[in-house]
This record gives sequence, C-alpha cells and structure tokens, in this order.
Amino acid sequence: MRIGLFGGSFDPPHRGHIALARLAAERMGLGRVLFAPVGVQPLKRDRPQASFPDRVAMTRLALAGEKGMELSLIDAPRADGRPNYTIDAVRTLTAGLAAGDELFCLMGADSFLSISKWYRSSDLLVACDFVVASRPGFDLSRVAAALPPNISVASKDTQEGDNLVLCLRNAGRRESRLYLLPDLRESASASGIRESLQQSDDARGEVNPAVATYIREHGLYKEGREL
Repeated sequence: MRIGLFGGSFDPPHRGHIALARLAAERMGLGRVLFAPVGVQPLKRDRPQASFPDRVAMTRLALAGEKGMELSLIDAPRADGRPNYTIDAVRTLTAGLAAGDELFCLMGADSFLSISKWYRSSDLLVACDFVVASRPGFDLSRVAAALPPNISVASKDTQEGDNLVLCLRNAGRRESRLYLLPDLRESASASGIRESLQQSDDARGEVNPAVATYIREHGLYKEGREL
C-alpha cells in the first residue's frame, strides 16, 4: 500500500487541506492519507491559536466521510516538551510499514519553500518520497531552489503522467523522488480563516460545516481567548 503522511498545524483544518490530500491520493494511488496535527511546531514562533486537543477534534471532524483519510497522533506533543520533528514521525512510520508499503510525505509548495530550515532536512528529504502540490501559476523552479545545499537534483523535469518528478540525492548518494503536482485548485488558508473568525463566526465556507460548528461552540479564534 502507498501511504501519505500529511502533517501540519491544522489550525483550523480547511478545504484546502482536503483538496491537497484528494489530489495526492488520486495522482499517487495512495491507499491511506494520515493527517497528523503537530504538537509543537519548531519553525513557527507563535504557538497555534487552538489547543492540540481542539485541533485534533477539528481534524477528526474534517475527515469524517473522506475515504482513505484518517487522523494520526504520530506528531502529538512529546512528554519531554521537545518540538516535533517530521523526520521522527517519518522514521517511526517507516519502521512500522509492512513489506511492500511505501510512505510519501505530503505538503503544499508554500510550506516546502522553508524545507532547508527544517531539522535534519537533508536526511528527511531522502527518508521517504515527497509529494508537493501547488496552485496553477506557481513557479516550480522555486521548489528546486529551496533544497538545502547538500541535496542535489540527480535528474529533473521527468514526467510521469501529470506529475513532474525530481530525483533527489544527498551527500551519501541516497536517493528519493519528489513529485510535483502543479494543479491544486484551492486557495483557502488557515491564517485567512483565523483572521475572518476574529471578526465574526463566518468561516466563508472554507471549513467543513461540522468544523465551523465546533469553532463557534468552543469560541475558537476570538481575540483575547487563552489556550
């Protein structure tokens, strides 16, 4: 089975997240997509506005009825208080794969642009294959330019169906593949949704109705609310 790991704050989970997962599942033949809300995001200076339990609850609601998509707690807050690092989640999942299973790390192109700042990014990029989705018009050359210095592109502009593929190689000559999906037709953003919800209870239809109800009933994303 092909399995996708989709990590993030999911603060809140919105239709853009679901659209990315659907596109990746369709193009890559994924049997499962694991949505993993992150406990402590190491690169973001500000903590998520919603608590981890709230983000888990909203993600569970957002995935209800979505075939092949499920919640994972692989990136739950650590007992020692350390940040959550994607490479730890990837290695834990990889160690538990059955023979013949493949793991793919899913993310949006905007998130991938900061990959060189991620913890042990050179190891992470060859620990599994990546699927990076972008909206039409995104300059895909920015993805290659975002790679850390010790990751080289072994070959590029390989086409597999509708997917563009980069073959990555680290200094130890370990390789992986990065699949670029350039036609994600969804522009919802969590920051925009949070900003809108500070002023009203209207999520502009960008979240699942059950998630919108949860946000309203729990008073999330209102100014002055403490976690």
